[in-house]
Amino acid sequence: MAKGSNNNLPAYTTVENLFNLINVLKKNNKNEESIKALFGLGDSAYRNTKSALKAFGIIENDSLDFTDIGREIAYSGEDNKKEEMTRIVKCYEPYELVLNSIVTSRTDTKVTEIDTIKNLWGRADFGSGDRNRNDGATLFMSVIDYIGFAKYVIGRGSNPTRIEWAPDIKNKINSLNQDSPIVEQEENTNSNGKDTIEASIVDTATVEEEQEENSSTVNIVDERNVKPIEKPVSAVSLPNVTINVDMSDWSDEKIKTFFKYAYGKFEED
Repeated sequence: MAKGSNNNLPAYTTVENLFNLINVLKKNNKNEESIKALFGLGDSAYRNTKSALKAFGIIENDSLDFTDIGREIAYSGEDNKKEEMTRIVKCYEPYELVLNSIVTSRTDTKVTEIDTIKNLWGRADFGSGDRNRNDGATLFMSVIDYIGFAKYVIGRGSNPTRIEWAPDIKNKINSLNQDSPIVEQEENTNSNGKDTIEASIVDTATVEEEQEENSSTVNIVDERNVKPIEKPVSAVSLPNVTINVDMSDWSDEKIKTFFKYAYGKFEED
């Protein structure tokens, strides 16, 4: 959802209403008057619930047809419904903002009050006003309760309306934030090449200090007949790094030590 004061958060409805309207649309998504009658909760509740389904990407913006996600929710069992709703929570930016605030907190957050959620959204410019943020937070809490991330507690007396997070909430949220296999592969590639990069720059400061303006340089890749590592890492996982080092004033022992660090192995000629 785009930011801005003219954009309403999904509000003025409940998670139960969302599924009620989804079930109605399974039977008839062409005649809106019939849909309203079957929904049976009045025009305002119908419009707000329909608007929420559009905001979550469950029905199309220009019709009452289900999207791909909407069909998954509409025609699946309860477990799959919760799984798809969890994905919606992760992908809907105002909801994701609240979840990320829990993960990045330095302490284990056990309870989040409704005003905390409203303040987060206000700073990010989500929602059209205080009432919209208040009722939007109420819907958010009911959705979070439905997917099993927290318990939605309605305020009584001096106790505010709030959500009480599941004990393992950070693990639940982090499981949503796991990278795709492609990204993981890239991260592993960087990890595999880390030792090689670090080994290649050992004693770099000392080398630079000993360089002379007109001295010849030795290419550590091309000029030294260093035997390859017996089980080299795949070329795909290694960065292409070449370092030119001036070894003209180095002792044989220092050169040997350098190549030990650079290649992890050094054999006498």
